[in-house]
Amino acid sequence: MPTTDELKQRLKEAAQQECGEFAMALLVSEVIDPQIEGEKLRQSFIDLLAPVEQSEAVDVTQLLAFFRQSGFASRRAEPADLSHSNLQWVIAQRQGLPIAVASIIIEAGRRYGLAAHGINFPGHFLVSLEQQIVDPLSLRTLGLQQLGAKLTAQQQQEIMQPTQTSVFGLRMLNNVKIQYAQAQNWFEVLDILECQLMVETVDQSAQAALQFERGECLLQMEQPPRAQQAYMTCLEMSPPPALALQAEQRLQQLRQQPKILH
Repeated sequence: MPTTDELKQRLKEAAQQECGEFAMALLVSEVIDPQIEGEKLRQSFIDLLAPVEQSEAVDVTQLLAFFRQSGFASRRAEPADLSHSNLQWVIAQRQGLPIAVASIIIEAGRRYGLAAHGINFPGHFLVSLEQQIVDPLSLRTLGLQQLGAKLTAQQQQEIMQPTQTSVFGLRMLNNVKIQYAQAQNWFEVLDILECQLMVETVDQSAQAALQFERGECLLQMEQPPRAQQAYMTCLEMSPPPALALQAEQRLQQLRQQPKILH
């Protein structure tokens, strides 16, 4: 089922908010399952934290211990499907993709007065709680040296910057898109790309890359005219040279295809 225009508009509005990771994760859950009611899902989150409500003050150690005791901790990543990005399933089953669990930890941290934000670390989303790096999978704190010896000091500094809500949303939606692409469900892939274009409204390079992906998806759907338009839109957005070359090559290939007369 395609995402409604109303939900896409809410995605766009959420992407423009600061500290909107949890709100974005709730909306992505609705994209995955249109039957989800956002208010009921918020209540499930509040109910999850009920045991903590009795505490006068909560620090990082206590919060992580609560989530571990609640069954969220995992030593290794499990094979993922769409449900692992759906907060309704994540809260009920106490597991999910790192970025989905991260949205819950970040929101819980802020609820109890802790400085919390996401860390857009490649391959495995992380959380910052009171400037301590937290792995949402193991629910343990990490040292900078554990992020990888290949990171330069500058990269480590950049990594620690708060993740924008729009970037958070793009990454969550990307996980959903990957699942649909692996199933070769190109109609749903196209729908997620449309959602991502609503979320990314500032970075033209990112928009260009999404338009190129649209072209690739439309080719899979055997819709060359629409694919051609997507590649042309990509080029209009002044993409990086390598991406521009790919788009030009695709357009050249499409122009060389014989036209079928009906």
